[in-house]
Amino acid sequence: MYMTSRNLSRKAHSCLTLSIRLKRVAKLQQQAEEQRKKQQQQQQQQQQQASEKRATASPLQPLPSIEPEIYKRPVKVPVSAASTSSAPIQKPTSPAPTPVQPTVTKPISSPKTFEDWQNDVLSRILQVTLDSEAIHKQGGCIYLEGMVAELEEEEEPKPFKLSQALMDRILVARLSLDPNETYPNLPQNVQQDLKISHFDYLLNCWKRAQDIKRNTLTRSKNLEKTVLDKRLSVLDSVKLLLVSYSGLVLQIPDMFPQIETQQPLGPSQLVSRLLAQPDTAQGLPTEYLSELINRFTDDGLDTILGTPLAMISDQVRRISILDNFKPFIQSLSFLCENKSVPTVLPTLPEFDPETATARTIEELSLLGPYFKLSAYPGSAPKVAESLFQNAESRNSGDIESCKNGVRGTIQNIQRSLFGISSSIVRASTTSREGLLVYFSHIIRLNQKRAQIQVDPQTVATDGFMHNLAAIMLAFSDPFLDVGASKVDKIDTSYFRTSKRIDIKEDTKINATEEQSDAYYNAAIPNKSHNFITEAFYITLAAMHYGPIRSLVNYNELIREYNEAKKHHERAQQDAVRLTNNTQRVMQDFVAKRLKANLETMTMHKLAYESMVLDPEFLTQTMRFYNLVMAWMVRMVDPVHQHPWNPIKLPLPKDIPDTFSMLPEWIVEDIVEFFIFVGKFGYDTQVIKMNPQTELVTFIITFLRNTKYIKNPYLKAKFVEILFFYTYPIAKGVPGELEAMLNSHPLALEHLVPSLMTFYVEVEQTGASSQFYDKFNIRYNISHVMKTIWSHPAHRAKLREESRNTDVFTRFVNMLMSDVTYLLDESLSKLAEIHQIQTEMEDSATWDAQPDQQRQEREGQFRSLERQAQSYVSLGNETVNMLTYLTAEVVEPFLVNEIVDRLAAMLDYNLSQLVGPKCTGLNVKNRKKYHFEPRALLSQIIDIYLNLNSQTFIEAIARDGRSYRKEYFSKAASILLKHGLKQTDDIAALELIVRKVEEAVRSGAEEEEELGDVPDEYLDPLFFTLMEDPVVLPTSGVIVDRSTIRAHLLGDTRDPFNRTPLSMDMVQPATELKEQIQRWKEEQKQKREDEKNKMDTDA
Repeated sequence: MYMTSRNLSRKAHSCLTLSIRLKRVAKLQQQAEEQRKKQQQQQQQQQQQASEKRATASPLQPLPSIEPEIYKRPVKVPVSAASTSSAPIQKPTSPAPTPVQPTVTKPISSPKTFEDWQNDVLSRILQVTLDSEAIHKQGGCIYLEGMVAELEEEEEPKPFKLSQALMDRILVARLSLDPNETYPNLPQNVQQDLKISHFDYLLNCWKRAQDIKRNTLTRSKNLEKTVLDKRLSVLDSVKLLLVSYSGLVLQIPDMFPQIETQQPLGPSQLVSRLLAQPDTAQGLPTEYLSELINRFTDDGLDTILGTPLAMISDQVRRISILDNFKPFIQSLSFLCENKSVPTVLPTLPEFDPETATARTIEELSLLGPYFKLSAYPGSAPKVAESLFQNAESRNSGDIESCKNGVRGTIQNIQRSLFGISSSIVRASTTSREGLLVYFSHIIRLNQKRAQIQVDPQTVATDGFMHNLAAIMLAFSDPFLDVGASKVDKIDTSYFRTSKRIDIKEDTKINATEEQSDAYYNAAIPNKSHNFITEAFYITLAAMHYGPIRSLVNYNELIREYNEAKKHHERAQQDAVRLTNNTQRVMQDFVAKRLKANLETMTMHKLAYESMVLDPEFLTQTMRFYNLVMAWMVRMVDPVHQHPWNPIKLPLPKDIPDTFSMLPEWIVEDIVEFFIFVGKFGYDTQVIKMNPQTELVTFIITFLRNTKYIKNPYLKAKFVEILFFYTYPIAKGVPGELEAMLNSHPLALEHLVPSLMTFYVEVEQTGASSQFYDKFNIRYNISHVMKTIWSHPAHRAKLREESRNTDVFTRFVNMLMSDVTYLLDESLSKLAEIHQIQTEMEDSATWDAQPDQQRQEREGQFRSLERQAQSYVSLGNETVNMLTYLTAEVVEPFLVNEIVDRLAAMLDYNLSQLVGPKCTGLNVKNRKKYHFEPRALLSQIIDIYLNLNSQTFIEAIARDGRSYRKEYFSKAASILLKHGLKQTDDIAALELIVRKVEEAVRSGAEEEEELGDVPDEYLDPLFFTLMEDPVVLPTSGVIVDRSTIRAHLLGDTRDPFNRTPLSMDMVQPATELKEQIQRWKEEQKQKREDEKNKMDTDA
C-alpha cells in the first residue's frame, strides 16, 4: 500500500493482517489499472470522434487573434510646419487607420468539463486535493503530497486531478496519513481534520457523497441524461468504495494508522451509532447501513455486527422496563429489517453460548437480556417497589392504571421480540434452525423449573421464560383458529422423532416407567418437521417451564401473603393487649417489621398480577390450549376426525400409545391454567370472551373414560374447573360454563354419569391424604350437580343411570357415608367452638390465664374455625345433593345395604339438631361458619318425606339408637314457626311417625318371638340375625350377604384379611341358611304353641 516506511514501522502487524492488506493492495492496484485503461480508451474514442467531425466540416479562414495591444490607446506623433519644409521627405506610408474602440463584453465561462467536475466533487467528498494551492478549497483539504510524488514518478499528465480511476489510491493515501504526527506543510485546521477515527471520516465522506448525489438529482434539469448518468455513476462508485473501506477499518482497525485515543476502535465504534436514531447526526444513515450490510454479507458481516450487538446486549442486561430500553430494542429491530442480519445472528457465538447454564443463559446469550425485561419481582424488584409503593393508601383505579401501563409496556416489548424472532425464522432455513435450537436449549436447561421445590437462583427467571412463551404463542397464532383447521399438520410422533424436548424422565399420562422407556428408546430415526409442528411442541414446553410455573408461584405467593397478613394483624392485637411496657415495645417492633414485610409482599403481588393476569396473554394462552385439547381428543378419537366431526363416546378400551405416552404435564398445564383463571382471573373475562366447546368436550371425554388418564388428581382438577365456571358469580348470575353444560350434546348425554362414576372412584386415590381429598372433590361434584339439576335432560339421565343398580348403589353409599361423616364432624366442631366462645365471654377469667395457655387455646380456636368452615360447607352441599336426588329417584336408597344406615344417619343428625345437645351448637356469627341449622333441619325432613315408603319406615323403626318420636314433633314445630314447611308437609311427617311407631311395636313382637339368637347365626360385623349367609373365599368367615355387599360398596377388600374381594367371589352358605330358616320357624312355632297354651289355660 501507499504508506511510508515510517508509517509501516509504527506497528508490528500480524501475519493475518499483512496478508489481508497485501491482497487488498493487489486488488486495488488491479482495479486502478483497469480503470486507467478504460479511461484512456474513452479519451482516445472521444479524440477520434472529434477529428472526424473536423475533417467533414467546410474550410474556413482562421480569424486573426486579437493581441492585447489593441486595447492600448495609440500614441500620436506631432507634425510641425518646419518639419514639412525642411525635413527630409520620408517614404510615404499608408494612412493610419482610425482606431475603433472595441465593445468590451463579460467573457462567457465555458461549461465545466467532466474531469473538473469530478475533481471538485471528489475533493469536497474526501476533503483531499492533489493541488497544493487548493488546500483551503472546500473548507480545507488535505494535500496528498506522497501521492503527487508517485504520480510524477509515473509521469502522469499534469495537472493532477482527483478521479474515479484513482479513488482506491486516494483513499489509501488519505488513510495512510498518521494522525498522531505533525505535518508542517498543512495548516493547523487541516491537520485537525486528521484527528478523527477512520470510520468516522469515511462515514462523513459517505454522507457528503449522498448529499451531493441528492443535490445532483434535484438540480439536473439542464443536464443531458448522459452527463447526469455519468456523474451519478461516479457518486455511486464513491459511495460503495467508502462503504467497503469503512467495513474494512471496522474489521481491521489497525489496517491504517489510527488516532491514539482511549475510545475503542473497530466494530465497537458502531454501538453508540446503532443506539441513536437512524438518519441523525449521532446515528447511521439508513441507506448507508443497508449498503454496509449488503456489501459484507458473506464477507465479514458477523465480525462487523457481532461485537456491537454483544455490547448492546450487555447494556440491556443492566436495565429494566423503568429505564430507557427502547433504543436497544429498536436498534436490533431496525437491523433485522435487512434479511442478511437475522441470517447471520444465529451464527454468532454469543447467540447460544454452549457454556451457559439455566441461570446464566438469559445473561450470556445475545437475545437473553431482551427476553428478561419484565415486571416479575424475582428479576425486577425495583419495578414493583417503584410502581406499587404505598398501595394500601392508593385507590384501586390508580393501581389498575399502573398494572395496565406495565402490561402495555410488556406487550410492546414482546411484539418487538417477536418481530426480531420472526425475521430470523423467515431469513433462511439455517437461521430458523438456529433459533429453534436456541429456544429448545433454554427449555432443556430449565427443566428443574417444573419441580415443586427449586432454588430460583439455579434456573431462569419468570420474566425470561414468560417472554419466551409469549413469542412462541405468537408463532402459533396462525394455526389457532376456532375450527383447528391445521390440527392435522401436527406430527404426533414428534417426541419420538425429535431431540429438541426431552420427556423421557417425565411421568406419562398412562404408562409405567418401563413402558415409557421401551417406547422412547426404540430405534426410530429422527426426522425434520414442519414449522407448525415445531412451534406447537416448543410452545407446549415453553408454557410448561415458563408461565404455568409462574401461575403456581403466584398461588403460593397469595398463600404466603394471606399468612403474613394474619400474622401482622395478630401482632397488632397482641401489642394493644400487652400491659407490660417492655413486652409492648418489643411487640410493637415485631408488628412494624411484619408490616414492612407485608408492604413488600403487596408490591410484589401487584407486580406479579401485572404479568400473570394480563387479559391479552391469558386470551392467547386459552386459544393455544383450546388447540391442545382438540389435538388430544383427536388422538383418542377412533376415527381421528375431531374437532372437524364431533367425537363419539364412550371410547374404545384400548388406549392409543401416542396418547398414553404423552407427558402428564400437558394435561396438568391445561387444568392449572383454567383453574388459575377461575380463581383469580374472573375480571379478565377471558373464559366468557373465548370459545368453551373444546374445554367441555375435553373434560367430559376423559371423565367419561376415566381409565385413559391414570392420575386421579388430574381428573379431580377437571371437576374443579367445572366447579369454578358454574359457581354463581354474583346475585344469581350463572357461571361461564353453565349454559354450555346445559346445551352441549356431550354434556347432556354423559356429564351426570361421569360425575357419579368419579364420585365413587375418588374414594381411593392411593395418596396418604385420600380421606380428606375426596371430600373436596365430592364437594365440587355436588355443586356441579346442583347447578345442572334444573335441566330436565340431566334429571332424565339420572333416572336412567339409577336403573344401573350396581353403579348407582355404590354412588348412593358413598354419598350417604359422606353425609354421615361431614355432619358429625361439623356439629362436633361447632360444639367445641361454642365452648371456647363461652370461655372468652368471661373476660376476667380468660385474661387471668397464663399467656402461653391462652395462646394455645386461641390457636386451637382458630384451627376449629377453619375445620368447621370446611366441614359445614362440605356437609351442606352433600345434604343438599341427597335431598334433590331422593326427590328424583327413591328405589336405589331403599336397598338392603343402604336403607338401614341411611335411616340411622338421619335419625342421629335429627337428634343433634333438636335433641338435648342442640344448645351446644348455638355459636356466635353462624354465617362465618356457613351454619344454618334451620335450613339443614328442613333438608333432613325433606329427605324423610322423599323416602316415605314402607321399607324406609321399617328401617327407621329398627334404629333403636337415635330414633325418638318427640324429635320429629319438635322439628315440626320449629319448621312451622319459621315458615320453612307447609302444613301439608307437617301432616305427611306426622303420618310417617305414626307408621314408624306401629313398625316399632311390630318389630318388638317379632324380636320377642325369636328370643335369644345363637351366636353362629349372628352376623360377625353387625351382630344381627343373618338372612342370607355367604362364605368369604379368602378368610372363610361367614357373613350376611347384605353386610358384605354394603362393605364392598366402599371397600373392595375382605374386611377380615384385607385381600381383594368382589361379590361374584362369595359363596352362599346354603346349609347354614337352611338351619337359620328352620330355627326361625321352630322359634315361631314355639312361641305360637306357648301362646295357645296360655290361651287354653285361661
